[in-house]
Amino acid sequence: MSTKKNSTKYIIQLKDDSKSSIKKSEKDLSIKFTSSAELNSKVRAQDILSSGNGLFLKNLGLAIVEDYEVARLHSMTNASSNPIIYWEEERIFTPVVELDIINEMKVQMQDLSNKLGQLEELIKESKTTNADQNYTWGLHAMGMELCKYTGKGVDICILDTGFYGKHPDFKDRNITGKSFVSGEKWDIDGHGHGTHCTGTAAGHFSKTDNKRYGVAYEANIAIAKVLSDSGSGSTSSIIDAIDNSLEKGYKVISMSLGSPVRIGEKPSPIFEQVGRKALENNSLLIAAAGNDSSRPSLPKPVSSPANAESIMAVAALDESLKVARFSNGGINASNGGRVDIAAPGVNVFSASSKNVGNGDLYRTMNGTSMATPHVAGLAALYWEAFPNLSAEGIWLKLEKKAKHLTNQLVRDVGQGLAQTL
Repeated sequence: MSTKKNSTKYIIQLKDDSKSSIKKSEKDLSIKFTSSAELNSKVRAQDILSSGNGLFLKNLGLAIVEDYEVARLHSMTNASSNPIIYWEEERIFTPVVELDIINEMKVQMQDLSNKLGQLEELIKESKTTNADQNYTWGLHAMGMELCKYTGKGVDICILDTGFYGKHPDFKDRNITGKSFVSGEKWDIDGHGHGTHCTGTAAGHFSKTDNKRYGVAYEANIAIAKVLSDSGSGSTSSIIDAIDNSLEKGYKVISMSLGSPVRIGEKPSPIFEQVGRKALENNSLLIAAAGNDSSRPSLPKPVSSPANAESIMAVAALDESLKVARFSNGGINASNGGRVDIAAPGVNVFSASSKNVGNGDLYRTMNGTSMATPHVAGLAALYWEAFPNLSAEGIWLKLEKKAKHLTNQLVRDVGQGLAQTL
């Protein structure tokens, strides 16, 4: 039996999404585009893409082609009469979690002892702080004890490694899902990251100790598996999932994933268009700012796709409400790439997958990945409270309600700590 070889995919931005523009693109590229409207659980993007066939994402106005001649794309983009205005090779994205911190520690061994000392103190403090409390420290910090909203009726879509479908805390929940990773099911989650993020955004109480760890516990949950069990995914899978989410009408799309960018690097026009199209379709994209920093030195720039102006970027805070040492900052803000808001992202307790490690149902993790679903859950609460608001209106309310953090730079924490209503 033959297997499909690894291939290179390119994301193409068209001048517009009119039928005439698509037809001209097909003719000039010598390729046939299939609309994403024709996709379903059995016919997916990876089944369509080939040297003679491409995919047009109808809700985003973007196209995906595979194994195409780069020189030809260059020449076509420069032609004034061509409907193609921009293209890029797809990137690789990974979960934005504490593993990045560990890798960074390995590289900077001289700083290892100090960081381990800080971590030890943080763990000791957290055990004291959170003892005998029914809410996680993150929910406390956002004021969840006083919140009367539950996210009821609002759809939250989690783009991640999937979800452990047999988790007892979610037995009676409305959960749907789809995998955008070939050969892997959405309801297995062999990594655990996606289950953890889902738990924070839309979980409720732990069945074992009655600890409250989830924000929007009556929201409808949609799972889009865009990262493999090994923890990586690509641009094409992510934008395919976003296009599907817009087709379904999901209000909140949470992306705890990222790809590092350089100082001075501009945001991808592809993700800027994706975020803009989402807002036009009344959907809010919320993404992790990234974990590439090693504070107190100069932080690294906000990662992609969070660095796009039309996507809300979330930084991580520790239990003292200071920016986490790994959290990226808005040092590319002049080109886009600012931090919009901050949320708890250190020592975050949530659900986990039995298909990972020791098979534990719960896990504590660090990262801007953990901060992002806190904000996604809050967005669902805000939409329940203000059902007639637009996505941009919800974004503005989240920023306006955020708690100002003294002695913290806007570059690092945006408008401050996200708060409930």
